[in-house]
Amino acid sequence: MPNITILNGEEIGKTYSWTADQIRIGRNSANDFVIANASVSGEHCIIERCEGGWRVKDLDSTNGTRVNDQRITMATLRRNDVVTLGDIAISIRGDDVPEAEPGQVESVDSIPRTTIVMRPTVTPTKPAEGFSKKSESKKVLNLLIGAIVAIILVAGVVLLLKM
Repeated sequence: MPNITILNGEEIGKTYSWTADQIRIGRNSANDFVIANASVSGEHCIIERCEGGWRVKDLDSTNGTRVNDQRITMATLRRNDVVTLGDIAISIRGDDVPEAEPGQVESVDSIPRTTIVMRPTVTPTKPAEGFSKKSESKKVLNLLIGAIVAIILVAGVVLLLKM
């Protein structure tokens, strides 16, 4: 019985086994195996039995389907192949999934299981010369606008008092 396991993303480790001759994979809940990730199309691909094993067919997905880093429309699968749907990688295994010939495919067991996310450290820096939090020209402009508004208000009050 074949099975697939998600190798990355929020659903890492999620596994699906099946006995039917085909399974549909995608983001929509109508699929046999649902992967809730925006990079996976609603109906992304089908894995189906074929002569000698299994094959994957892309269903014109937006972000494509890759097998062992090669974009495909259809490809025969071998045990431990890595199928990538959008940004999500899955592996296929099982007794009725033929083994790859030696040297043909990198084993899924050799893929690191730890993901390291590095974020740059942000250190406050001194503004570039001539610039400050509020530039001098902006301060002068604000003072000028304030003065004009004050003059208009005073003129308005004077006109009202003369009436």
